[in-house]
Amino acid sequence: MVGPTGTGKTIVARWILESYFRDRSVYVNCWKYRSTHDVLKEILLGLGKIIHGRENTSDLVKMFEGVLSKKKIIVCQDEVDQVKESNVLYILARNACGLILISNHIYSLMSLDSRIRSSLALTDINFPDCRKEEMYDILKDRVQFSFRPGTLRDDLIKIVAMISKGEARVALETLRRAGRKAEDKGLKKVTIEEIKEASREAKRLKKSYLLSKLNDHQRLIYEILEKKMRTASGKLYKEYCKLVSEPVVDRAYRNYMKKMADLGLVNESGKGRWKIFEIVI
Repeated sequence: MVGPTGTGKTIVARWILESYFRDRSVYVNCWKYRSTHDVLKEILLGLGKIIHGRENTSDLVKMFEGVLSKKKIIVCQDEVDQVKESNVLYILARNACGLILISNHIYSLMSLDSRIRSSLALTDINFPDCRKEEMYDILKDRVQFSFRPGTLRDDLIKIVAMISKGEARVALETLRRAGRKAEDKGLKKVTIEEIKEASREAKRLKKSYLLSKLNDHQRLIYEILEKKMRTASGKLYKEYCKLVSEPVVDRAYRNYMKKMADLGLVNESGKGRWKIFEIVI
């Protein structure tokens, strides 16, 4: 399941698992659990197995295979591109485990060993940004269940759909906050002022959420770029190297910038030594 943040990948995957495969599925956030050992441990705990914490990876693999010998399961790995050790995917695939992999970028698994890619036999499901008309339909449906009739004008719903720029998470948070603000002010109806205030807050919340996905080096690089707003890649890397005692190598830096671009925090243009990075949010 591939697409930008806020397009509903995680919520759709979790809804499917909860609705149809509750007793034989596990959700794993690979941003939090990145190693083979941690992923397998989280899967087994999710299946109700007792883990003492002293087991090595080989022990966990045997326990996992023992589960699969009795019933087939489905594992959903969110933020799968954050997994440090790709062999966990091979372990899952070779044991005929059903897999749902979620990522922001369609090319996130292209660097996998060909043996692992062939074992996975992936089918891509694309989650593009919502069009304004689609976003309006989503918001209209939510308003019917969450707001009293006549509380929120139709034209204001259309404005929220437009300014959210295809991100359902931002649009829904804007609606929620706008409704709460109107209620706190003692208003009977939401006005454009509450929409404006809520939109600014929802976008700040989105930025905070995305920044939480960065490690310390990435956050420092982002802060440098944020001060300049736009700068050449080489210059940005040199500025970063001046501020840390043990900077990452150039290749890791390029991967960090790719991650920030995939998250929608920065834009990149040009190629090679002429590449330029620019702050988005």
